[in-house]
Amino acid sequence: MHDPDQRPTLVLNPPGDAEFAAYASRMLNGGAVDHAELQRRLRERFPHAVVRPRELAGERTQIWYVYRDGRWIRSA
Repeated sequence: MHDPDQRPTLVLNPPGDAEFAAYASRMLNGGAVDHAELQRRLRERFPHAVVRPRELAGERTQIWYVYRDGRWIRSA
């Protein structure tokens, strides 16, 4: 069971895009309460962004995979 007050950990792709990482963090800090809301907010600036929660049985932390281009891409 996830703690509703615990913020998710974001796994960002591509990992080297500092602008994308900063924007995603701001959107999360600005009140995106679920992965769908974060995805909606990201798409205002990054139209192909996708957010997928990792859902492993018994996992206590929330981890969201956040893809700037809608899929995993190799970092430069």
